[in-house]
Amino acid sequence: MIQIWKTPPIVKGLLTRVPVLDQWRRRRATTGGSDSARYCYSVWLRHLTILASNGFRVAGAQVGELGPGDSIGIGLAALLSGARGYVGLDIFPFAARADLLAIFQELLEMYVNCEAIPNNEEFPRVRPALDSYTFPHHLIDCSDRLSTAEKIKRELTGGLSEGKLITYRVPWDSSNVIAPNSLDLIFSQAVLEHVDTLKETYIAMSAWLKPDGYASHVIDFGAHHLSPFWNGHWAYSDSQWRLVRGRREFLLNREPLSTHLNCAEKSGFEVMQIFRNYDDHGLSQCRLTPRFQQLSTDDRRTRGAILILRKCG
Repeated sequence: MIQIWKTPPIVKGLLTRVPVLDQWRRRRATTGGSDSARYCYSVWLRHLTILASNGFRVAGAQVGELGPGDSIGIGLAALLSGARGYVGLDIFPFAARADLLAIFQELLEMYVNCEAIPNNEEFPRVRPALDSYTFPHHLIDCSDRLSTAEKIKRELTGGLSEGKLITYRVPWDSSNVIAPNSLDLIFSQAVLEHVDTLKETYIAMSAWLKPDGYASHVIDFGAHHLSPFWNGHWAYSDSQWRLVRGRREFLLNREPLSTHLNCAEKSGFEVMQIFRNYDDHGLSQCRLTPRFQQLSTDDRRTRGAILILRKCG
């Protein structure tokens, strides 16, 4: 018997198989969040703060982002921090719809004013949480900001075609989209839980990074909007999950933290730091489908995690 709360997600998945409705869905598809300059500023400076505590320096770095979503604002924030270049990789051109010049101008003003990092009162679901949200002067390279800002404006005015500072690849379908050993950092914000090919993606990230390059990933292991319980996505059988997925390009891969750690280790990454967010208030183990009843206690309790990785030199 299908629990009543599963019915709406299953119906929505079935509706994606109706061509006219699926076309409407594609036209209106968004990822949420990254069309806000304040969100992008907050996300990037949180990543940078945690990375810096593990030895990363942004000045002159070439950075890449998986799944920038509704804008490349987080990448623009990285460039204004002193990064030398940015590559954004997505499977759908969400960012092409954004007013990138407006987002960039707001970001620039925030940097010029050294605004505090928007904290968890403004963005309660954004991770990682920080001990201090004051502007991290010691982490930012602003020596060439005005020149960089002018170059960014010129590239944004020309659209999202490949430029000297900004590269936007959509869709990306192989590791060949980025030259090997060319990035100093690859990061993502609540993206890797949606990737179907985790093993291949970790291998690709390792290939793109220079020896001793860094990776920073915030991963949300929750059910998102698919259940009233944070771990309800683990209560769907595989056949039910196929109905929920429908014709969506991505949804959730339902993989636990241990799968990510295993993929990272086998791809040549050293785990520098892990931040876990535990939650013991979801469905009990016996209410999960048998496949997920076998998860370790740690995996079953982990609702979110932040992974700081470094490619073994």
